[in-house]
Amino acid sequence: LNRAPGLQFLQTVGTGPIRGLWAHQTNGSDFYVVSGIQVFRLTSTTATPELIGYVSGTGPVSIADNGAVIFFACNGPSYTFYEPTGEFNAITDPNFPGAVTVAYIDNLFVFNEPNSQNLWSVVTQTLTTPPVQIYPLVFDPLTVAPADGSPDGVVAINVDHRQLWVFGTDSTEVWYDAGLTGFPLTPIQGAFNEIGCVAPYSVAKLDNALFWLGTDARGQ
Repeated sequence: LNRAPGLQFLQTVGTGPIRGLWAHQTNGSDFYVVSGIQVFRLTSTTATPELIGYVSGTGPVSIADNGAVIFFACNGPSYTFYEPTGEFNAITDPNFPGAVTVAYIDNLFVFNEPNSQNLWSVVTQTLTTPPVQIYPLVFDPLTVAPADGSPDGVVAINVDHRQLWVFGTDSTEVWYDAGLTGFPLTPIQGAFNEIGCVAPYSVAKLDNALFWLGTDARGQ
């Protein structure tokens, strides 16, 4: 039998429960913790947690960042933190439909709309030298596309190897950035799996692959 690594206590953050954890994708040292309705930033595992904002809801929180803007999706209501200025804001754009899970790919935040087949994208920066961050984010009602390879609803998304994996209740599609007008991604022909996801927040990236708890029309 191989020994299994144990757990080491680091510190207490907020009053809990812990709803989301995120390591900064650029500097690798800062990381973010959603504890209850509070959001904290830590600069190391031993640093004193810094309260930066508040979110709503009680369930898991999906998080993504582009190096400057951090997007917190709370299964509908969502929030952003702009690191250069320390601004933490609720997304109030009238075109924003809410987000269940969010991911970053090719200068875009992509998220799935609650209780639908719809995928949305929002540009995060202008591609100048150096790039200019777009904040607050601007949501265009034309940057949406349905994941309709199967009539099931989309429950989660994730990005792996610059491909967007779209998980439905009974199927999984893989999309790529084709640079299209409006919503720039499109499905990869033949990259369709008749196994869906029964637990949206079970999707995990590990060992150059994605893992999740599956389900299909025949059961779980």
